[in-house]
Amino acid sequence: MGRTQRHRQRRNSQTPTPSSTTLDNALHVLYGQLHALGWRNETRLSALTFSQTGRGLCSKIKSFQAGDELIRLPASCLISIATLEADEGFKQLFNRDLFDKDARISFQALVACYLMYQRHLYECTKDSRWSAYLDTLPSSYTTPYFCAISELQCLPDTLLERTVAQNRQIREYYQVLKALLGSQHCESCGNRYCEDIWALAEYKIAYFTVNTRSVYLDARQLKQSNKSHFQPLLNDSSNLALAPFLDLFNHSDSVRTTAQLYSKSQEYVLTLEAFSKPILKPYEQLYISYGALPNLKLITEYGFYLEHNAHDYFEFSLQDIEQLIAHNKELAAQSYHRNIFKFIREHNLMDQMFVHIQDGCSHNLRVVLHLIFKQQAYFPNVLNQIAFGDVEQFDNVQPELSYLLAYKIKEYQGFVNALQQQPQLTESGTVALGYLIECLRYLRDFEQAHS
Repeated sequence: MGRTQRHRQRRNSQTPTPSSTTLDNALHVLYGQLHALGWRNETRLSALTFSQTGRGLCSKIKSFQAGDELIRLPASCLISIATLEADEGFKQLFNRDLFDKDARISFQALVACYLMYQRHLYECTKDSRWSAYLDTLPSSYTTPYFCAISELQCLPDTLLERTVAQNRQIREYYQVLKALLGSQHCESCGNRYCEDIWALAEYKIAYFTVNTRSVYLDARQLKQSNKSHFQPLLNDSSNLALAPFLDLFNHSDSVRTTAQLYSKSQEYVLTLEAFSKPILKPYEQLYISYGALPNLKLITEYGFYLEHNAHDYFEFSLQDIEQLIAHNKELAAQSYHRNIFKFIREHNLMDQMFVHIQDGCSHNLRVVLHLIFKQQAYFPNVLNQIAFGDVEQFDNVQPELSYLLAYKIKEYQGFVNALQQQPQLTESGTVALGYLIECLRYLRDFEQAHS
């Protein structure tokens, strides 16, 4: 759910940020537009700049306790599948005869296209019902995806793999849209969509706008026509929406919130279920939960991380263990049968290999370390009995776990040093550096707690 703009040191950032006055003016106009669509702001929410997070939401007059509603936003204020289906101008761009079941896109990708459509409409005609909302959206994001190439070369595989996958997906979706809309001309300016108007760079920003700011909803609860124009184009459900103003709530790991779209009233209601204080007073920042997300998920999907994140853990891959063996003289001197690694992969034991400060070493990580370093057997039937047998036998892997922790700490320190040696960091690079430092702290704290 949603988006956050974490307050980061931007001394070395190359990315300019919009002035507070400009954003305040845009928000003032947005208040008016949302009010015209039925929003009454019963909880008297206001956007302010906070020292820890930057822009966020609070109430200037209301206190909150567990069970209180944070916001009640009419469905008419959301950019949802119902919005796209009701926009005849946007639908006319998509010829259903050209839809290909082997070239579908996600609903997120379609909403990103809709944002570009509305922005161009606003630029050409000054006539878009979402103009004020568009003016509040960031022009850049801080996920590793937007790191400079020199910065990407300093990042671990866990970040790079996700970034490469995002890049491949975005490009594939853009090509599908280009094939569908490339010959379509804008009636206002005469230029062609996806050729003269929408560049890939613009689509990347729009895609991450939806990625970082959207909320989940059950689209079946929306009042809309039974006949869907876009459904044959989509490869997933349409259970997300953009929620103007609501997306200014920042995320915290110490709160629990619920969200629901009520079919009868057609209102999207966000409720504060639990938080760390007995009461939140006026002018205190109000947070929501995007979910119980670790920092790896937060930085790759939203572009920020939390220090001492209550939901954090550190994952390892089978490749990490293979590299540990290659770089450790004592371990490299031993022999390892390929059947063991094959067995681990075939049974997906390399999934969910992680350490957690409170819970210790995950079961799968213990099993894999035991199979590789403690067993001489390599026949599949014997490995199967061991891997899915008595769990107490996996408690003797502390030396190998210590080796693995030391290896990852050294590796991540190298990534930190490499980023710190860059002459200048982008804002994404600065956030990535902070994330790596937080990973180092987590690994060292785990090492100290479980040595």
